[in-house]
Amino acid sequence: MADSMAAGYLFDTGFLTLALTASLPEKWIHPWNEIIKRGKAGHIIEPVIAETCYQLMIKKDINKGRSKNYIMEMKSLDSINILNLDDNDSFKASLYRTRFSIFSLSLVDCFILAAANRHKLKIYTTDEPLKRVAKKINVLYNYVSIQS
Repeated sequence: MADSMAAGYLFDTGFLTLALTASLPEKWIHPWNEIIKRGKAGHIIEPVIAETCYQLMIKKDINKGRSKNYIMEMKSLDSINILNLDDNDSFKASLYRTRFSIFSLSLVDCFILAAANRHKLKIYTTDEPLKRVAKKINVLYNYVSIQS
């Protein structure tokens, strides 16, 4: 499925954490640069912001103030949109969490799927179960496996 079918990119926690620490894999540098240069719209949901801040502090050992600064700088980019979640996203996320319980998706992952589905966005993810469910529900995705 081509990028042209997607209205923009929706980032998961793994992608954002890598982008904010300048650790993106080669295949994701171009899409991130498209966002920075405003050639493509990047989308994020607030629960991903919370997880990213946590990841920066715990897994990347970046202090709270610096983590917050990274996030606020990223959120201030003209081409980054923070999506508002609504009741339908909540119900859809709940449905995905129930329907695909075998994959042990986090609630945040289920909200990512719901938002991507509603807005016709392509998910950029490092989460293999998220990729598998996206494929099952016909949501576009770009996946990179990251070994910790």
